[in-house]
Amino acid sequence: MEIILIAAVDQNLAIGKDGGIPWDIKEDLKFFREKTQNSAIIMGRATFDSIGRPLPKRKNIVMTRSPQNREGVVEVTSSEEAINEAKTFSKTINIIGGEYIYKEFLPTATKLIITEVELDIDSPDAYFPKWSTEEWKEVSRIASSENGIKFSFVEYLKI
Repeated sequence: MEIILIAAVDQNLAIGKDGGIPWDIKEDLKFFREKTQNSAIIMGRATFDSIGRPLPKRKNIVMTRSPQNREGVVEVTSSEEAINEAKTFSKTINIIGGEYIYKEFLPTATKLIITEVELDIDSPDAYFPKWSTEEWKEVSRIASSENGIKFSFVEYLKI
């Protein structure tokens, strides 16, 4: 089983501002779709609410303290329950946010797929957790840019 944390971060590991992603990079959204299709995805309730709908061609698992029978998703109340649900769908499990969900799954993750965006967001309200470079090794980096924003798709494997 592979547990992947997939995120886009600014230079200070910011991932969100005002309930959304603080940049609009279409190439990153396409990359995210390609990396997560046909797999289970685990997210928090706020992340699901910001997306506004289940993502197609994926098993959408929402971690929440208050299940409300949201349509098109499996609601769970713990990380163990989330992993058990995800394993019924795919061997690859993608953790897609937000901040607290990333923190919870970082210790058990086997891979990080990080879009490093060369921006410094003013007053962000959500961050990706810091990870130890002694525990993770960079294995690939692909640089790109869109609308004057430079970014890199970077993969890290747990050592």
